[in-house]
Amino acid sequence: MPGRDSKRRIIFCFTILLIPWLAGCATASVEQPTVTASLTPTRSPVATTAQPTATKTQTLTPSPTRKWPLTIVFYGDSLLKIGEVGREGKSGFSFVDNLRSMLEPTHMLITANYGGRGAKWGYENWEQDVLPYHPDIVTLWWSFNDLQGCGGFFDEQTDALVQYKLQGRIDENIRYLQMQIDALLDKKIAVYVLTAMPITGYLPWSHLDSNLKVIWDYSHRCDYNLGLKQLADAQRVLVSTHEGQNIFLVDAWQIYMDHRTDYDMYVDIMHPGTKGAQLLAGGWLKVFREEYLPSA
Repeated sequence: MPGRDSKRRIIFCFTILLIPWLAGCATASVEQPTVTASLTPTRSPVATTAQPTATKTQTLTPSPTRKWPLTIVFYGDSLLKIGEVGREGKSGFSFVDNLRSMLEPTHMLITANYGGRGAKWGYENWEQDVLPYHPDIVTLWWSFNDLQGCGGFFDEQTDALVQYKLQGRIDENIRYLQMQIDALLDKKIAVYVLTAMPITGYLPWSHLDSNLKVIWDYSHRCDYNLGLKQLADAQRVLVSTHEGQNIFLVDAWQIYMDHRTDYDMYVDIMHPGTKGAQLLAGGWLKVFREEYLPSA
């Protein structure tokens, strides 16, 4: 299993933390993009040869009492950053990399993404993985892995959603997101939360063989978006309970639902492609300009 010091090219694995068949990958990158964790695609990724383009924005003027430029940490799973993903060598794009050229002045942007992990793991490791950077803002994106794949909340015989199982997965995600938020706010660190985003298509079931190799059952699938939608709803409610505090929502679910048919929204079944990364960066920047800066 790749560790946090994995090489620049690593095997692309579907990131579902709490299921034993999934291997996680980890890196933390500062300023320059690096090869990080990824997922095994359930279909051949869409080729995304075009490089992300960034739109310059006007220079933002902070409060004279606020540190400037800012140190901003993006903390989450492989949706935050993937490079050279999949056995076919296709590339996915991080919205963080788009932000590097969209923000003026040049802030310190740190991508601390850990493939296969979820909110519980994020809480247990945030002090060692986030605090050393002394961030002014932390963006949290934990979602997909907390639902634990089809087996996490679907009945294997009927492929029917089992609501009490799903609710348990959602409750755990919200509980550990809340704990991360509380800890960060206690240290006067502003928090952004990205909601879960939809996948494209149906997710295959899977299991491990005797050699711990993932075996996908492409004839047996579940509608994973049913769970992701409920998780996104719960994450919106979580952020709304912190009205008046330095916590802000970036609605990745809605961004993707508004552009599901656009080209290059995905690089595989779930990771952002070129266009998806651009739109997520725009959504983050919009909140930054409208919400964070006026509160300075």
